[in-house]
Amino acid sequence: MRASVLLSTLAMALVAHATSLTGPRTLVLLDNLDETDTYLDLWTDLEDRDYNVTLHDVSSPIDLSKNDQRLFDNLIILSPKMKDYPQGMSAKSVVGFVADGGNIIIAGSPELGNTLRELSREFDVEFDSRFTTVLDHFNYDQDLGKEKHDAIVVDPTTHMAKFDAIVPLEKVPGPVLFRGIAHYANPSNSLLTPILWAPQESYSWESVNLGESADQDPTISGKDISLVSVMQARNNARIAFLGSTEMLSDTFFSASAKRSGEDGVVSGNRKFIEELTKWTFQEKSALDVVAVEHHKVGEEEAPAHYRIKDNMTYSIYIAEYHDGEWHPFSADDVQLELIMLDPYVRKTLDQLPLDDQSTLGIFTTTLQLPDQYGVFKFTVNYKRPGLTYIESVTTVGIHPFRHDQYPRFISQAKPYYTSAASMGVGLLIFSFVYLWGGLESSAKSTKKE
Repeated sequence: MRASVLLSTLAMALVAHATSLTGPRTLVLLDNLDETDTYLDLWTDLEDRDYNVTLHDVSSPIDLSKNDQRLFDNLIILSPKMKDYPQGMSAKSVVGFVADGGNIIIAGSPELGNTLRELSREFDVEFDSRFTTVLDHFNYDQDLGKEKHDAIVVDPTTHMAKFDAIVPLEKVPGPVLFRGIAHYANPSNSLLTPILWAPQESYSWESVNLGESADQDPTISGKDISLVSVMQARNNARIAFLGSTEMLSDTFFSASAKRSGEDGVVSGNRKFIEELTKWTFQEKSALDVVAVEHHKVGEEEAPAHYRIKDNMTYSIYIAEYHDGEWHPFSADDVQLELIMLDPYVRKTLDQLPLDDQSTLGIFTTTLQLPDQYGVFKFTVNYKRPGLTYIESVTTVGIHPFRHDQYPRFISQAKPYYTSAASMGVGLLIFSFVYLWGGLESSAKSTKKE
């Protein structure tokens, strides 16, 4: 087993030469290639991280896969006005791209068309009506949102999810600027996680009728407005939903966020998008089970089967990928379950101390197997927001005692042993008395007669 751990570690080191675990091939869909200059800083950031960026117009044909093999590893859709998919693409092919392990970023705008709306619904995300935008008359930017109050300033310390695995708060140097459409992430979908939401004073309204008086209430307002949400599919493919394409533009990257009556500070858009793309393209927060060990206490090799009530030791080796390298994973909530239809044992694993040369997090525990024989599964099912899912299952057999392995005497059965012994002694006494106790007196009385 030790040799397999070393071989797995070597294989991980050979794979980790790329920045992204899924691969560097990235396709970007634009409404028009004339918009390329709008996102120059984004292309620069991606290329600096060794991505092969392919810019594509939605009017030209393109294929996501060929002969059941992905032609791209990541997809960025910056074409909210798209009415039809490019020739060779469809909603089915995009969903299949995710099912095959590809990662997607979908960015919308108030002009979002039905094509991307229907695609987002496939992942339980609903964008607001067309030509609506998020407005805030208290938290708007003095420069970009001065006229319509549609460029809002979002404070990440109060309106961003505290998931360091996705976007660490300390990595975002300032407020995030947003101008775009609201969306709603279904809270009953455990795979969806809102990352950035609107201030309490914000609301979604028709951007084309801002000068007219309102005749009805907004359909969505306050923190119910999701600005950025992410989803991790069950196969660990990742999808990010943004309500604004302008969030990724050079203008918002370099702008100074300035509320009314406040001094301007550098916006946190560039670092926010950098961390978001790192997570979406699996440059970080990716876990891998390198090896699993189990054996009886005092032994080193895994037995062919266990016996009920055996004391056994279970260990699992987990690594985490970030910064282009594998590192030991650290956590205090990794649990082991012994399952036969239902869990019989659930126990939290202890992590062994890490050293400077360690590349694996080792989690272990010692426990007594249940007094139940059958086929059990040693299962580690670890699912946390932002981290790739771990589900390690090891099937083992647990046998009952053989007939010569049961204890000769059971202390709990002493009353039964005493009862049986007293019955035996009583039978002997009765037999002796009955057979020999009154024999002479009976003979004398017979002779006299």
